[in-house]
Amino acid sequence: SEQQLLQRANYFTQGLSFLSQLVDDEGDGGESSNESTEETTSPPAKAVDKPLDQPQPASRRKHKKKKKKKGKDKPEVDVHKHQEGSDEVDSAIREVNELLGDASSGKEAASSALEANLASSLRHSLLTVDRRLLNAENEMRRIFGSRVVRAEHRRRRSHQRTLHRPAVFATPGDSWPKMEKLGLSMQLTECKDGCQYFVFVHSPAYQRVQFQFLEAVETFDPNAIGAVLHAHPYHIDSLLQLSEVCKMSEDLQMATELLARALYCFECSFHPLFSYTQGNCRLDFSRAENRPFFLALFRHLYYIGRKGCHRTALEFCKLLLGLDPTGDPLGVLLMVDYHALRAGEYQFLCDLFQQWEPHRNLSQLPNFAFSLPLALFHSTPTQVGEACRVEGEGEGVSSVTRADEKLQEALIMFPSLLFPLLDKCTVTLDQAVMTHSFFFSCSLSREPEALQLLIKLYIERSHSLWKEPEVLTWLEANARRVTARADSGDPLIQDCASKRQRRYVGTPRNIYRHVIISDFQQAVASLPRDIADAPIMMYDPLPPPDSTSGYTRPEIPHSTLDEHENPLLLFLRSLLPTFDPQGGPGGARAAPRMGRVGGVPAGAGAEGGGGGPLNLQPMLEQLTGALQGLIEQMRPPQGEGEEGSSSEEEER
Repeated sequence: SEQQLLQRANYFTQGLSFLSQLVDDEGDGGESSNESTEETTSPPAKAVDKPLDQPQPASRRKHKKKKKKKGKDKPEVDVHKHQEGSDEVDSAIREVNELLGDASSGKEAASSALEANLASSLRHSLLTVDRRLLNAENEMRRIFGSRVVRAEHRRRRSHQRTLHRPAVFATPGDSWPKMEKLGLSMQLTECKDGCQYFVFVHSPAYQRVQFQFLEAVETFDPNAIGAVLHAHPYHIDSLLQLSEVCKMSEDLQMATELLARALYCFECSFHPLFSYTQGNCRLDFSRAENRPFFLALFRHLYYIGRKGCHRTALEFCKLLLGLDPTGDPLGVLLMVDYHALRAGEYQFLCDLFQQWEPHRNLSQLPNFAFSLPLALFHSTPTQVGEACRVEGEGEGVSSVTRADEKLQEALIMFPSLLFPLLDKCTVTLDQAVMTHSFFFSCSLSREPEALQLLIKLYIERSHSLWKEPEVLTWLEANARRVTARADSGDPLIQDCASKRQRRYVGTPRNIYRHVIISDFQQAVASLPRDIADAPIMMYDPLPPPDSTSGYTRPEIPHSTLDEHENPLLLFLRSLLPTFDPQGGPGGARAAPRMGRVGGVPAGAGAEGGGGGPLNLQPMLEQLTGALQGLIEQMRPPQGEGEEGSSSEEEER
């Protein structure tokens, strides 16, 4: 067939090229041997250094003469062979080209298609992750030294040591409980467009634990969640929820430990083909079983960023962005620039902007609009190289000039960011800039709500990058140039003003989710009322509207109060501390499954229930005990009243 003929011809061509290479190497070897013989036969430079009465070894002189003779005869034979071999190779290549005919054009079309696919996947090449940089302890050793890190480990080391499987995301603690069968696994669903799509799967036993956790969350009692975690120490959602509770109580050490345990669980359940370092493994965020992994990575990134390990945080940003680069459900693009600047990875930031700008419009995000010129300002032309020529600029443009242009464009596009940024940095610029009508009239409150949220989020996170004196001087100089362009009537100013009012109409849900998880108070205060007032579960904040799951939670029948129930019984039950109008008279939602309500059989004593006469004795006993406990709490201790009376008499 034609394909077999093409394959054989390719093999034949490769063999001939290899043969010609061997012939060339033999010819080069002959020439090099000639050169070596000439060097050996040349007279010594300094013969005086050796004594006159010391003869040279005879064997060495004979060896040189033999090499000289061989060198004289060899070139003629080698050149002849080289000419014959080259003629045979040229003729064979011509025959192969005649046999292939139109197949070469098909091969060129296939190669062009391959180049197109490679060009389309270039933007994902930046998302490859270095495993060595995912461990924050390695960066802490580089920052603080190995002795400090080892001393901290010795201080935290426990006497009861448990062996755990080694991991990359988190180092297992010595005091962690032993991991048994987890019930969490990962499956490969499909391979599409060079990417592999995976999904986490819960076993039936894990599903039952998940139902217990959901019931504990509905009680709004952290102790109930702690009870679930005590019985199942490696339940993911319980670890995430209690980690957030510890964070609110300012116990950051316990919060990070619980989060590390959750990441350890995920890493132990990875599929063998889940290579997160290549940037081609995808997880669907709309799947409920996948969302905890996104959330655990984001919060872990937040904590290691607080420790100053920004290089490690940048690697986690790339990992998290590689799981869903199109949707970006947690808004990683809103913070990847900050960690890149903090880590000094200016080349990565410029490359990311250059490759993703055509299809993601990164320049419309305030954080990228201001971080790109800052990266160009901090880099030298040798460090940035091709990245300085963003959008195909000329080769002679230096990084400082390019940074000035980009900063002026950012100030023209987002003029309302300047004054809040200066207020956050507690600095002021020249009065000619501060009182200019262009910046003074562009108030942040007049901007669209979506743009206000993005600007506040950027200022809250990245204001420390602008506190350096040389950066402030550079900012002031470019602000003056912007005022001059405004006075001269630059058309770009009016164009950017119309873009701000037209493009920032609605806010995507992933930005709201990012603001909630990041927990920046000023940005959280800017959330719309419908988002701020809605109940948000921190183990799954703002789930997507198209959320799916591999299983459904069974409906639990809750006993509700009957409008025809005895009024006296309702009144007595309402006085109990554990009264719950939705969960039954006993106050616990689990009571209907036990078949009893508040110690009384379900249906007994209710009108129309056929349970006979009312039995109020248990209710009265519970009410009496509750009232006695309340009175004892209100009664002051003995002796306190006497001291109070004596003090009053002394005052009189």
